[in-house]
Amino acid sequence: MSELPKRLERLFLKLDRAALAVEQQLADMLFAVNSNSLSDAEAIIAGDEAIDRREVEIERECIRLLALYQPAASDLRKICFAIKVNNDLERIADNCVSSAKMMPILIEDHILVSQFSTFRILSDSVVDAVQQTIRLLSTNQEVTQAVSIIRNDRSVVDAAYRDFLQAVFAEGERLHGHVNAVYALTSIGRALERIGDLCTNIAEDTVFLLTGEIVRHTI
Repeated sequence: MSELPKRLERLFLKLDRAALAVEQQLADMLFAVNSNSLSDAEAIIAGDEAIDRREVEIERECIRLLALYQPAASDLRKICFAIKVNNDLERIADNCVSSAKMMPILIEDHILVSQFSTFRILSDSVVDAVQQTIRLLSTNQEVTQAVSIIRNDRSVVDAAYRDFLQAVFAEGERLHGHVNAVYALTSIGRALERIGDLCTNIAEDTVFLLTGEIVRHTI
């Protein structure tokens, strides 16, 4: 095996580890949100620096490979894939952090996200999307699996997000005077919906990696 394939293999191992770290970040954020734990929320915010460092390290390695080997065809697609997925993983982590930053507002107003059954449906659908995406990255990728993630985001995650927003706004009387809490609830819902979108991005990039076809906005 020549040097470039070896370095690409190591690069994808780093990408897998980054994905697993982000998956854990999501699990920790949902635990903090559902338990109304300020200390757990603060730990998520503090832990974001390590994820940022990992993202920069992977990006630098991609740039080094482009500069040193001037890859073409499939190797070039792999590096482009790694750059884009690396960025999307970091953005998933950022959405976890933004959700954690909403916790002081909810705690101060004594609002429990867990009181909304629609939130559990939304969070479960997003967790499932992230888990499927992690498996897509860590195993032999398949186009059918990637397409399933894309379609699931539109038919399941987006619908669950709309249902959660409707549930929040339906509580207008109970939440009267808690404008900041409503903002915090909708912000967390939006962050989860955005995580679903980022999983779709990764799935679309996987199709590009495997086939060379750009399927954005076509599935």
